Parts: sequence; structure tokens; C-alpha cells
Amino acid sequence: MGPHIAHQLAKFSRDLSSYPVINQLQPRNTCKSPQRAMLSSFFIGVLLLLGLQVQTVWSFIECSVLDYGAVADNSTDLGPALTKTWQECVIPQVTTTVATDVLLYVPAGNYLLASTVTFDGAENWNLHIAGEIFLPFNPDLTGTMLTFENCENILLNGPGAIYGNGYRYRPGGDVSVFQLRSATTDHVSFVSRPAISTVYFSKTLDQNLTTSSSCEITQIYLYDAPMFHVTMIAHDMAIIASHIGETDGFDMSGNNNYVHDVSVENGDECVTVKTPTNGFVAERITCKWTAGCNIGSFGSGATGVDVQNVYYSDVTISNSDAGVMIKSYPNCQGTVKNVTYTGFTLSAAAYPIYISAFWEGGTDDTGTLEISDVTFENFQGTGTPTRPAVLLDCNKATPCENIAFSDISLSDTKANSFTNACGTGLSGLEGC
Repeated sequence: MGPHIAHQLAKFSRDLSSYPVINQLQPRNTCKSPQRAMLSSFFIGVLLLLGLQVQTVWSFIECSVLDYGAVADNSTDLGPALTKTWQECVIPQVTTTVATDVLLYVPAGNYLLASTVTFDGAENWNLHIAGEIFLPFNPDLTGTMLTFENCENILLNGPGAIYGNGYRYRPGGDVSVFQLRSATTDHVSFVSRPAISTVYFSKTLDQNLTTSSSCEITQIYLYDAPMFHVTMIAHDMAIIASHIGETDGFDMSGNNNYVHDVSVENGDECVTVKTPTNGFVAERITCKWTAGCNIGSFGSGATGVDVQNVYYSDVTISNSDAGVMIKSYPNCQGTVKNVTYTGFTLSAAAYPIYISAFWEGGTDDTGTLEISDVTFENFQGTGTPTRPAVLLDCNKATPCENIAFSDISLSDTKANSFTNACGTGLSGLEGC
């Protein structure tokens, strides 16, 4: 891992020095007998043990949704109770001393979440879901079910689960049923399906957008969201959805984000980086039936694309539409640079390594998106017989530069293909 990544991730480390610390007791050499010395040492040892135990425990305030109107009957909407618990218990109690001072608690049981909830503006709290939350099938339900805005140092954890009922929004795998398309461009203009969770991490190019930092999600299961699962540090968790499009696992943007030890099974993005991003690490990722671990896509006419300092390591991808991709429309503007993909094991990945300035078609070669300093190393496994192992298809005006390859061992593929790209490590790839 490069020093720039290590520096960025350092911000995620909690300052343990802020936890209560018991001063260590030191025995005095004033005892007049061995018996008294042994007795004093015994009590001092007990005090030291208690001190060490106290050192690792901090107090918290529990705000249970059951005290604010929630009913675990899978028919009463949990949304109002979550909002009331947040407003009347969490907000008045939050402090700035220790992470997870305040616990917003969803106890064991089955709950229906039929309305959207926004947690806005609090530090050092924990949304702990021990129960199972079910989203209803309601075509009029849109937006994000759980949104976190302006929150600092928050934790969303399990061992509970959220079930999205997504298959009912996609009958027979048809994702177009609850979409509205523009009559002039034929692009999707509105999707009538809810997402499960969104955390607004850091300020984007639009400074009016809200921001959160030091956010973590772990030990929770998200099943079959109607739309995206997490647009959110995430670790030690699994995402399982239908093997069709628009079921993205992790769509990440912002600064200094970290995803590790996760498993994603769906039909779209596994762990993907969006703009703007400066400092992102993904490690120990498993992707099944996905569209790979990607950067982008950047839509038609996108300006101000800014993605840099991205690091993927120890990734296993199987039965996938792609291994890794950097994808944009040909008229995009901005920068993608300093990206490393290392330690990938692929099995039947349709496009093992793919950089495309012509994603989703189009030939308008007017973009100025600069893609540079991208490294692919230690890739092994299989692709598909009808597609290249490595496909670089870049803009003529701004060729992809300094694309480096090492230890690439991919079989069951067509010959590599390079257009408007330069770099090192592969036969046929021109030097820069």
C-alpha cells in the first residue's frame, strides 16, 4: 500500500487515548512483613485488573425504538418510531467524547419499514439493528430508506438484517417495469424503487450537498434491495441480490473511504468508485455474478470528474460481466489517476481488464477525460473465449497514459487490444 493511501486511511483510526483510562497503581516498598507485602500485592493486582477492564468499556445511553412507538409485528411502520427515537432521545443525548455514546436500538423481532428516515446532524452514535427489517412492495415508495446526513463518527451494525423485497420490483428480472424514461433522450429519468441505505460521506463539487465522515457499517445483512444497497467504512458483511442490473453493492465516493472483508452477489456493480474520490481502499473482496470492481461510469457530458489515489487488493471475482473497468462516455471531462489493482483472482470474467472511454456506445470523440498512472499487477484466472483479456479503448484527444502491467496470467481469452493507450508490461502496448 502506498504512503498516500496509508496517510489517508489514518483518519479512520479512532483515537484510543480518548477512552477513559485508569491510572496504573504502583506498589510501594513500605511493607513491614512478607505477609503484608503479599496481601498488598494481591489487592493491587485486583485493582489493576479492574482498571484494565474499565479501560476498555465506556458508558452509553440506549434509545430503544420500542419506547417510541415501534411494534415488532411486521405490519406497523417502523419509520415514525425511528424518527421519534432519533429526535427525542438520540439528538438530546449525543456528546463529542467517545464513539457510540448513544445507541439507537432496534431489538430482535420483525419490523416493517414503509417510510423513509433521515438521520441528520449528530456525532458519536450507533444504530444497532438486532431485529429483521422488511421493506414492503410499494411502487409509490421511492428514495432512500435510511439516509445519514451531517453525521460524524457513526456506526451502523447488526447482527440484524434488512430485506428489500427487490424481486417484486423486477418481475421476471425486468428492471424497466418501475422506470420512467425521457421522451426525448430515452434515458431513464426516474426510478420508482427505493434504495436501502445512503451515507453522504464528504463534500462534493456541489458544496450545498450534505456531508458525513468516519462512518462505518458492519455485521449486518442486506438482502435484495429494490434499488442500490449501500451508497456508503464497510466491512465484515454480505450483500445478496438477484443476478440482474441496478442491484449495485457498494457505490463509493468522497475522500478516504475503506471497504474490506465483504462479499457481494448480485447482477451489477460489486465495489465501485464514483466521482469525486480522493483516497479509496478495497481489500479482501469477493464478487459473484457481478459487473466487477470498477471506476465510473461517468455519464454523457460529465464534467469535473475527479478520481485519484484508488487501491484495490486481494479480490476474487467469479462468473462476472467484468473483472475491473474504468468506464466513461466519450465526451467526459476530468481526471482519473494513480489507481492500483493488485492480487486479483478471476473465474469466467467476461472483460478481465477493461478501460473504455466509449462505455454505453457513442463515437463522439470530444472528451478530455485524462486516465493515467494505472497499475494492474498479479492477475490470474480465466476470462471468456470471445473477449480480450486486456482491452484499452481510450480517447484520441487524451490517450490513456502510463498504464502498467505485471504478472498477468489470464487464460481462455482473445488477444489483447489497445487503442490510444501507452504503458508497459504487455506485448503490443506502446511505450509512453
